[in-house]
Amino acid sequence: MTEQGGPFQQLERVRRRAYLLTALVASAAQLGILVVKVQTRHWQDVPSFALGTLVSLGIVVGIAWLRLPTARLNTGIATVITCATLLEFLPLVSAPVVGAQSHLTFIAQTALWFGLLRMRVAAPLTAAAYLGFAALVVTRPTHDLSLLWYLGCTTLVVGMVASFGQRVITYQQEAAAFQQDALTDPLTGLPNRRALLTRLRTLWGGQDFALLMLDLDHFKGVNDRFGHTAGDQVLAGTGAALLALIGPDRPDGTQLARWGGEEFMLLLPGVTARQAYAVTDRLQGATLPLEAGLPRVTFSAGAALSHEAVTLDDLLEQVDERLHAAKNAGRRQVRWVTDDPVPRDPAEVL
Repeated sequence: MTEQGGPFQQLERVRRRAYLLTALVASAAQLGILVVKVQTRHWQDVPSFALGTLVSLGIVVGIAWLRLPTARLNTGIATVITCATLLEFLPLVSAPVVGAQSHLTFIAQTALWFGLLRMRVAAPLTAAAYLGFAALVVTRPTHDLSLLWYLGCTTLVVGMVASFGQRVITYQQEAAAFQQDALTDPLTGLPNRRALLTRLRTLWGGQDFALLMLDLDHFKGVNDRFGHTAGDQVLAGTGAALLALIGPDRPDGTQLARWGGEEFMLLLPGVTARQAYAVTDRLQGATLPLEAGLPRVTFSAGAALSHEAVTLDDLLEQVDERLHAAKNAGRRQVRWVTDDPVPRDPAEVL
């Protein structure tokens, strides 16, 4: 568990920024056009631009204030803008000709469908809309079939480009899922050894941190007495239980990872010795607050500060040695030193 999001969260943040920027630009543009339409008394276009402005502002509110995920906005955006386009096209039923602006609007609507909706929805919807638009054009007293043919070719190109774009997005999602799986322990949902090592290498030499290696006491006995299913449930609940012991005021960027088996690592970035000891003091001699029905489990831990070691490998070896010292000293404790039987404030010994 960490304060930093994984690949999916990062991808969602990029989408949110893109949606928000687009909605803000669209709101300003549509509002400007709306003002001009009102000033020039072109009332027939006012409803569609007013609706478009409301949609854009609604996207801003949904993303910036309501914090809605982008996936939940797509269908609503497509539906409302389609209604706005229909409002714009309604006066064409009695118009003598369908102008070039309407053709451009149709292309924009097509691009929006392919951008927001799934291909299996966007493709038939576009085909039906094109047939309806073509019928509207050819039934006008004056019409340009070459322009309609050009619209059909452009719509096909837009659909092909959008299809490629959706494939790229699908690939990005699959890549993000693969990366998430590669960096996540499947049983506990915590970052795995690889994920933690990647972050430790990033922090090393740039930011001070504290590192704890924790091991569940007598875990083999849990499996032998209660069964492996109960053992898996204990492991799955260890992450949340440890974070609950630390409390909500844990350092920003705190990361808990499964190191392997019944071993876990706790990373406390940007902490002083005294701040780190304040965290481990809450863990000292504690029993994991697991769900009701699960066995009572304690843990031992070895802790060290990053400046105590010359290399990252030395630091990992150091916390491992202190973990073994904690177990040899009777378990259910956090050790900051190897040879001192009484846990003390690291500020006093470092």
